[in-house]
Amino acid sequence: MPTYSWVCLGVVFLFQSTIFWGTRPLLAHLTPLDLGTALDELIPFRPAWICIYVLSFASWFITMLLLLRGQQKQAVYRNTAAYLVTLLLTLILFLTVPAAIVRPEVPGRDFFSFVTRVVYFFDQPNNLFPSLHVIASWYCWRAIDGTETGVPKWYKWFNLFFFLLVCCSILFVKQHVFVDVPSGILVAEVPILLSRRFHWERAGFALEARIRQRASREA
Repeated sequence: MPTYSWVCLGVVFLFQSTIFWGTRPLLAHLTPLDLGTALDELIPFRPAWICIYVLSFASWFITMLLLLRGQQKQAVYRNTAAYLVTLLLTLILFLTVPAAIVRPEVPGRDFFSFVTRVVYFFDQPNNLFPSLHVIASWYCWRAIDGTETGVPKWYKWFNLFFFLLVCCSILFVKQHVFVDVPSGILVAEVPILLSRRFHWERAGFALEARIRQRASREA
């Protein structure tokens, strides 16, 4: 895989991790908001869906590797720029709409209940609006859609199907409320459309040229 692909992957991972974990201490000083609706009260708690919630991490990693290996530099830079803007919007929303959720007790002794308790322990019920699970899964579908990546067509449609499963999982395991789903899609889709309309990949090429010029002066 080209060096620029690894660099883009590293920048995205670092930025997302910083936003997700770095905002947690700040949220302790903000008043949490309950964005739940009557619809959320009708959605049952189903611990078995935690398997989709956890498997989504593997799905994102595999899709990212396939895309970074198959896409041309232009598409890699454009998708990276769009995702970084999405993460910036997510950071703003995390701090301005500090949503939280009251999660149910998990009394079961089965495997899925055990995994759910582990997830609950490590993933505190904040940083909810919008859902990063929805955002990442939507990007996996949209990055393949309409691009020449060498990714099999069946995998493209699998990503759409898996995206729908992820949306169900975050609701059934009570990690999110319903409004976190459409908000995640919107926050992800707008930068995608803007990046394609205004060719945000130019920022990546400009940064690359600047780094090369600096390296040549220091050589």
